[in-house]
Amino acid sequence: RKENEQHWTWGQIWDRAERSAQTLLSNGVKSGDRVAIILPTSIEFMDSYFGCQRIGAVAIPLYPPVRLGKLDEYIDKTVAMFQAAQITHLISNKRTRRILGQVVQHISKLQTHLLAEKLHQNDPTEVPFPSADDLAMAQFSSRTTVAPKPVGLTHRQILANVDAILSHIPINDGLEQKGCSWLPLYHDMGLIGCIFPALSVNASMILIPPEVFLARPAIWLRAIARHKCTISPAPNFAYALCVERIKDE
Repeated sequence: RKENEQHWTWGQIWDRAERSAQTLLSNGVKSGDRVAIILPTSIEFMDSYFGCQRIGAVAIPLYPPVRLGKLDEYIDKTVAMFQAAQITHLISNKRTRRILGQVVQHISKLQTHLLAEKLHQNDPTEVPFPSADDLAMAQFSSRTTVAPKPVGLTHRQILANVDAILSHIPINDGLEQKGCSWLPLYHDMGLIGCIFPALSVNASMILIPPEVFLARPAIWLRAIARHKCTISPAPNFAYALCVERIKDE
């Protein structure tokens, strides 16, 4: 099967973020507002996340609905996260809007539900940049023993984390840096561990939707080979899945 690719430069992502920021402002999103982003791996996730960053809104990436068989459980958990983080705005896409409508009806503080596909269609914004110690995003703690809790991260804290990650990655000035990742962008390993370091050193990053990797893990290895990637982090189970599902030939 043909493996289609979309190509975006960081400059194009920046331009779309500037335009998305203005759309957010036009819809009442302000600096400091908590904005849930429920989107798959896509250019629209970049529009939403970096658009929020541009105007000082607090981006909160949450996992999108995947299995309709556990829809009630998904709605309950998502409602709880909305309430815990005091989320007032939601960005999703056309595909999940109907499902998330069942979440929205339980959230009295929600002011807007925006479609990601339309965010970048405005003129660029001209508002001041947020400061380094403003909140940039919130992440939820793992739900191993207690209910997940939102943890706020400032721009300065995120950049310190990125610097720490980059200090452990050998950088060869004569070699073009390329990363490859199928890790979800709502997860810290996918967003902070992959996207931000690549952006920080102006490296290429090949992204694969996690559901595509799980269905056909060989795509990950083929992408690494095709693009001559220099780094591709993944948890242990990913390698086990490749051994189990990919034929030697």
